[in-house]
Amino acid sequence: MKSRPNLFDYATSELSQDAFLTWLIQWADKDYQAIDSSLNACAISFVQELLGKDHSYKIETIEAGRQRNNIDVWALVNNQYFLVIEDKKGTKEHSDQLNRYSETAKKHYEKSDIEIKLVYFKMEEQGNYSDIKSAGFLIFQRSRMLSILEQYMNSTEKSMQNDIIVDYYKNLDNLNKKINSYLTKPLNEWYWYSWQGFYSELQKHIGGNWEYVSNAAGGFLGFWWNWNYSNIDGKEFEYYLQLEQDKFVFKLYAYKENERREIRDFYRRHLYKKAKELNIDISQFGRLGAYMGVAKLSSEYRITNENGLLNIQATVDNLKDIMKLINETEKEIKAHNKVYS
Repeated sequence: MKSRPNLFDYATSELSQDAFLTWLIQWADKDYQAIDSSLNACAISFVQELLGKDHSYKIETIEAGRQRNNIDVWALVNNQYFLVIEDKKGTKEHSDQLNRYSETAKKHYEKSDIEIKLVYFKMEEQGNYSDIKSAGFLIFQRSRMLSILEQYMNSTEKSMQNDIIVDYYKNLDNLNKKINSYLTKPLNEWYWYSWQGFYSELQKHIGGNWEYVSNAAGGFLGFWWNWNYSNIDGKEFEYYLQLEQDKFVFKLYAYKENERREIRDFYRRHLYKKAKELNIDISQFGRLGAYMGVAKLSSEYRITNENGLLNIQATVDNLKDIMKLINETEKEIKAHNKVYS
């Protein structure tokens, strides 16, 4: 039997999600409680979460819309709060758009007592939220939305469930399964969402950042961490570690073009020396450039269980062991500088 068609398998654009969010927010108005109490309760929970309020906060009136002064979704709640929702689907924020939206809303209501609430709504994974946080936006992620929708699904009789809510929930739950597929699929079956989920989990253990890196071969999702600054004989450079999906690369960034070859050869020489001492198998990799590969790990860095699936803790431990190579190489560089200073 074919699966039931899902509206959001076809309505995949950011504008479609904007429309859904606006629709759901509008249902929080008390006038709709008599029409569909379960949907009204779901919408109220959603707006309370967006505002950062608990369930004791009552919603009397609400007005919601899209694309006011380029704001994706907006809502005026109880004539008390103005919600600015930046909805990102797939992409991330660009330029200074978040600060612009914030300033536009504040200027519009500067002569009133209405408080501005800023929300960044992102259901996919993202490698870095620092700019969003610094702009004053609350980050609203997939787990929070799933929790609200699951409560609706569990508390509403199946025959009374709203088809739009059901479709959105199932689509979002499917996305969640895709992102967590790094735990359920063999390593050779990982795909775009698997890598997103894996990198997001890695961040919790070793920090770092990740995003899409374009290149002539079609690009990849890259994860980089463990940045260090140093110099040799006054020549400045940075070195760090990078995952290029299934490839583990030792990277180098040299500030000045005419110093790159000397710095690379020096760093590579000491890296190879310490790798041999620590019994870490690496091989030559990369070409001369500003951000260049120096070497790559010759073995698989991901550790699996007996069933061939990822063992996340063992993988983290393995990465931390390899990070020791960088620490030992750093000691070599410092020793060199001390001798020649």
